[in-house]
Amino acid sequence: MRTLEQHIAHGIDQVFARAEEAGRQVLYEHEVYEVLNKVGIQTPKYLVVTGPKDLSAQTVDGFGPNLVVKIVSPDIAHKQKLGGVKILRGWDLEHLKTVMERMKAEVLAHFPEDQQPGVEGFLLVEFVPYTPSLGNETMIGCREDSEFGPIVLVSKGGDDAEFFAEHYDPASIFLPPLTQKEARDFAAGLKIARKFRERGEEAHLDQIADALAKVSRLAYHYSSQGGNGTKYLLQSLDINPLVISEEGQLTAIDGYAEFQVRQEAAKPPQINLENLEMFFRPQSIAVIGVSANLARSSMAREIAKLLHSAGQRDLYLVNPRGGTVLINGEEFQLYQHFRDIPQPVDLVVYVAPIASTAEFVKDLSGRAKAVIVISGLPADLEYQQFVAEMDQVRPKELRLIGPNCMGVFFAPGDEGKGVNTLFIEEEKLGLKYSPASNAALLTQSGALALTSIDAAQESRIFKAIVSFGNQYDVKISDLLAYFADDPAIDLIALYIEGLAPGEGRLFYELACSIDKPILVYKSGKTEAGAQAAASHTAAMSGNYEVFKAAARQGGVILAEKLEEFYDCLKVFSLLAKKQPQGSRIAAVFNAGFESTIVADELRRLQPARLAAHTLEKLRETDVHGLVDLSTALLDVTPMADDQLFTDYVEIVLQDQDVDCVLVSIVPHSNALKSSPQTARDPDGMATLLVELGRKYEKPLVVSVNGARHYDEFVKVLEEGGLPVYRNPRAAVQALETFVNFCLT
Repeated sequence: MRTLEQHIAHGIDQVFARAEEAGRQVLYEHEVYEVLNKVGIQTPKYLVVTGPKDLSAQTVDGFGPNLVVKIVSPDIAHKQKLGGVKILRGWDLEHLKTVMERMKAEVLAHFPEDQQPGVEGFLLVEFVPYTPSLGNETMIGCREDSEFGPIVLVSKGGDDAEFFAEHYDPASIFLPPLTQKEARDFAAGLKIARKFRERGEEAHLDQIADALAKVSRLAYHYSSQGGNGTKYLLQSLDINPLVISEEGQLTAIDGYAEFQVRQEAAKPPQINLENLEMFFRPQSIAVIGVSANLARSSMAREIAKLLHSAGQRDLYLVNPRGGTVLINGEEFQLYQHFRDIPQPVDLVVYVAPIASTAEFVKDLSGRAKAVIVISGLPADLEYQQFVAEMDQVRPKELRLIGPNCMGVFFAPGDEGKGVNTLFIEEEKLGLKYSPASNAALLTQSGALALTSIDAAQESRIFKAIVSFGNQYDVKISDLLAYFADDPAIDLIALYIEGLAPGEGRLFYELACSIDKPILVYKSGKTEAGAQAAASHTAAMSGNYEVFKAAARQGGVILAEKLEEFYDCLKVFSLLAKKQPQGSRIAAVFNAGFESTIVADELRRLQPARLAAHTLEKLRETDVHGLVDLSTALLDVTPMADDQLFTDYVEIVLQDQDVDCVLVSIVPHSNALKSSPQTARDPDGMATLLVELGRKYEKPLVVSVNGARHYDEFVKVLEEGGLPVYRNPRAAVQALETFVNFCLT
């Protein structure tokens, strides 16, 4: 069950309604107790009274020997600091009355007479005995995030929870709702779970999981995503701590909650696929702002050249002065106005002054289906002003990428012509593709697109690149959904700087529904420690921590470093058709130190136990008698030549007990054909490894630990479709990430 039952929600609504009627958006602690009790989370026995006169033997009957007394005030945030919280041990009725009278006087003494807070009464709470050791105190909270909607957080509880989260272990986060099983799996993954297992106390994990599931349902119901028409939005809830009592019961002994009456919210973002096809497979294109003056640099003219090189011939070029212009040796007419073009076009590339965009776009109704606004915003034009102007004039059916972007690259292929508006000269950018190109790169930064192209230049992995800039219309989620359904795309890679309100949740839900690998590098990371200094659970994670949680739950591959992003681009695109059956690895090295490095980096991957027939073949192949066959991480020494080295590789590839293979080469060995002059020899190692990569279906990655002298050697391997890395650590980490994703 993921949602609250109607009768439970009705009772909680009444709690919020009473607070609203009193003019509060913060629940008193006893009101938090009431909410928790309604969802099935245990709290101590409690009683709210206005003062000592309400006390009698009957009203306090049933409380244990130890009691906590707390003052109730809408105006006091830190009651304990002002003397508003007392623990009474071995109390009696008269003593309790005296404590309450003195507590009120002590608290009010901290304020001038004309600024004294209102005191509405006292909360009496039965003291819950427990041992405050690690694991016995848990903090569970939830909050409404502007990008992702409801999130739930779990961390160590107690007075030092914020300190612990800052310096030791940040809060664990998930996006609700969760089923009971999902909550149990989540709890089982908490670091404290190991302690409970070692003590034979796994029942406590079940209790934590049960509380998580209940808070999850509560958070989701009273959130922007709930969709149940409830009047109230739960802005934040802190339960700190939930303790495991001496009787073994999980009990919430302190709580804080903020809520608000739900306002008429902006419509949540929705996926819009209308006319997106026109950005990638247009039949006709117009380019606005093309200069005929060949002595002057012209971005629009360069884009026209790139489009022409991509096979586009149905090109319409616009310049107010008219005339003609040569594009790759072919003469094109320059239309003075877009309206002079004799027919509607599929795609418009706008490279004219941004201030004229709105005036231009309003005339596109029925004459164009998509427009890329390359131009950036000048300092004197606010983005919101641009949005307001565009909202007034943009035809509903017209899709727009940008402004402030490089636009689109889509490789030509069997399905038709290509598109390239990236406006960098071909000889400078070196954007290469092949029929096997299968990755889509979606990026808020054009510069990131350029560096990614450089990082994977010889691998030819990019089928599509979209630099979408300010996302006025076409959003990350639109592009993600579009390429999820494109059979030519096996990997979707994203660079994200920020998400619009509500877009994080849409991104998460899309990620959960897409089978293809989604690789993300996100900038704008927030240090968890800075956020942990805030006073409530709900503030203990920065936006990046929430994004990480959404990525983990949604099955997204999140690269923490840019280098890792580049590395994963290669392995996930080039090995897309080679799915591992397990996590057993074999590796072949010609340097012993590299085998040690790889062994240290293994996590989920584990050395295979080579089959007896494999070991026999290896013994026959070991002509120098130098290879240690007690491990699947084979050091074949620098004496192995091209054929011998690759013979070892093929033998382990043939072993059914091997799921993937790493080849790590120090190319300086005189026995190898790795120089620029010999790298392409048909009997050289690079060519032989490429043949093995094509022959076998198992994932094969290569490390070439050498300087620029060996660039040609690397180039042969990459052109042949092998993911190549410049050190063994990067190679095995990329393979680890790939195998882990495939097996999860």
